[in-house]
Amino acid sequence: MLEDQQWQPVPGTSGAEIYPFLRKPDVTCSNAYVIRMPDEILLIDTGADADQMNRILALIEESLQEGPRGVLLFLTHCHVDHCYQAIRDRRFRSLPMLTVAAEEEGARVLEAGDAVLTIADLMGREIEPLPVNLHLFAADRETLEMDGGTLLYRQRIPLQSGDHLFVYHTPGHSPDSICIQLGEYLFIGDFLFSANPGVAGLSGWDQPALLESVRRVRWILAHEPVTLCCPGHGRSIPAAAMPPLLDRLEADAKRMADIGVFNRERLADSLEHAVDLLLEANRTFAVIGGRLYALAYRLEDLGETEEAQRYLTLLEADRIDEFLADFAQFADEFRAGTKIDVQLVLKAVQVIQRIEAHFAGDRLNHVVDASLLRRTDRLLTDFMKTILGYRETPHLSPEDLPAVLSSLIDDLSNPPFSDEAFIEAADDPEAYRAELVSRLAYLPLFEDVDISVEAEGTLPLAMIDRERFSDEVAGVLEDMVASGTQKIRLTLRRSGDAVGLLIRGSGPLPARRLRFYRRKLGLSGAVLAVPEDGAGLHLLLRPAPT
Repeated sequence: MLEDQQWQPVPGTSGAEIYPFLRKPDVTCSNAYVIRMPDEILLIDTGADADQMNRILALIEESLQEGPRGVLLFLTHCHVDHCYQAIRDRRFRSLPMLTVAAEEEGARVLEAGDAVLTIADLMGREIEPLPVNLHLFAADRETLEMDGGTLLYRQRIPLQSGDHLFVYHTPGHSPDSICIQLGEYLFIGDFLFSANPGVAGLSGWDQPALLESVRRVRWILAHEPVTLCCPGHGRSIPAAAMPPLLDRLEADAKRMADIGVFNRERLADSLEHAVDLLLEANRTFAVIGGRLYALAYRLEDLGETEEAQRYLTLLEADRIDEFLADFAQFADEFRAGTKIDVQLVLKAVQVIQRIEAHFAGDRLNHVVDASLLRRTDRLLTDFMKTILGYRETPHLSPEDLPAVLSSLIDDLSNPPFSDEAFIEAADDPEAYRAELVSRLAYLPLFEDVDISVEAEGTLPLAMIDRERFSDEVAGVLEDMVASGTQKIRLTLRRSGDAVGLLIRGSGPLPARRLRFYRRKLGLSGAVLAVPEDGAGLHLLLRPAPT
């Protein structure tokens, strides 16, 4: 394993030493690797951090004082988190005998100062053209054919020290992505992160090419004396540990055939969704956690101490609270201007993945009502679909809205258990305990609330996703009751060419909640409008074709 910011030998070379700058995975700046050889200095990526570049230049200057030698910069690809300082730092660009090498397509992007393909536009970076002296694979390349007909382009770069390095073309993350082999080390850029949410779909991302490049990297590891892989972000990885990582990358990439392009529009949508996610996740998990704590208290009061403890551990609420608190702190830093849009979005992805690992709704289905659990699950999955650019098409069917809403009100107003089931479970300790828990966990939220459904005139069937529509309307009603509303009217009427549903409580709903409702209800087939007086919600639904 490589030690951060220390000179150490590169095995398999004639005395080369490497000084790595290893960073925690961070989308704004990559690792950088300075390699000192008797007759030249190699640099693999510069990153985008100015302090890191200052230290890189100090190392280069120190080596140049020992005698003149060329400096060769190899860019694993043209994204600005890997090369921004090479573009912007005039001291670096004025080094004597500097050669900048990049794959030919990436070289053209850098020489044009393309803000889209370098993802400078997403990072909020201003760039300018960077001259590239060596266009890799432009002419001098070797073509290797692997099983299945996949081609691997390789270029051998002789070094003045007598060593050489191999450059391999491994597109997918970007068209110009390369891997670089020096001795027993393989520098792999962002290859392993290529299918991560928020990374997959960047301009130039190519799923078929990525899947072929997985095979290419497997071939390199099988046929070359590589013992260590050095990524563009994070710590080095022993070659022996790579196969399962490649398996996971391949599986993730295969699921992304329909991914959308991660551009400014999707970033803006993801950012808005991430902010809403933080608020809704805090609210939702507080509700679920509160119910579990109340249940545990009642079980404890009945002497069921072991059972009470079991329910307290079902949600892993402390860990989820920790993840959400971390997200909230990160959001505060974003609002203070120390984090950029894409960082907040990727932080939300990280938090969602951590929550999913600790939240198993199926373990709570006899404690928390099914509608809330489904909404919680969608809270997580809908955000990931936004990140990946999946345009979900609602599964709509013609439904009788008065009947749908009446059924919903019945479900909300009546407990999900019966005295008959309780009596029948008396002879079965496990079933009896489950029935007891259902009763203790039940929260009669709508017990004293006056809810009515009124239909004005004859209405056509409406096109909705029934389960999702019912769940999201239930969420709106719960919010109204939680704010103190004791009387709710659901009025159905024709509204132009649509079927209208007016939901009125005792006052206006918060603007941020309206934005969240608009997204959620839209996936159930409803278009959200706000009544002129701002009170309640007005939903418009497409009538079923006749």
